[in-house]
Amino acid sequence: MKLLLHPLPVRIFHWVMFSTVTYLVLTGLYLHDPWSNLLPFGLIRKTHTFAGIVLLLNLFGQIFYYLYTGKYTEIVFTTHDLPNLRSFFRYVFFITENHPNYGRYNPGQKALFTSWGLVVLLAGYCSLPYLLPQYESWLSRPVGGLMGIRILFYAITMYFLATIPLHLLLVFTESPAKLQAMFSGYINKEPKLKKTEN
Repeated sequence: MKLLLHPLPVRIFHWVMFSTVTYLVLTGLYLHDPWSNLLPFGLIRKTHTFAGIVLLLNLFGQIFYYLYTGKYTEIVFTTHDLPNLRSFFRYVFFITENHPNYGRYNPGQKALFTSWGLVVLLAGYCSLPYLLPQYESWLSRPVGGLMGIRILFYAITMYFLATIPLHLLLVFTESPAKLQAMFSGYINKEPKLKKTEN
């Protein structure tokens, strides 16, 4: 029996974020320290900016979708997830064998998704002085000027590089079938057998 786990909009949001974050990390590292003259710097910078805009629009689309459907508690870490942290860590650190049923996402995944959304918003704010150079001085002042922005961008890059493997770990330790559902949308679910009386 197949169960729809990830509707089409969720899959689109996921793969747009995956592709844009991957491109932004690679091109951001290149723009920070170009290692080849083969890649045109101006083109890389323009496509880097375009990918950033797509990532922000994708995040706003996700926010609208989850608010509209009322399913934001499935993906956002809230105070209701705090009591589940103990059982979650016990499972992740192999203290217990059985994975508790948290719903669509476990508390670790929710914490990652929430932090990624906040980090993308921070990156969006940090990009404003480059998009609006006439307001650069007062837009960049709260984060330490352009040098502060460069440090923040580098920290954001390192954060994604550190947490994406953690995300994959959480997916595979819970259920590898959920990764397949991010492609097809569906997960195979074993039907519950009715108990027969003897």
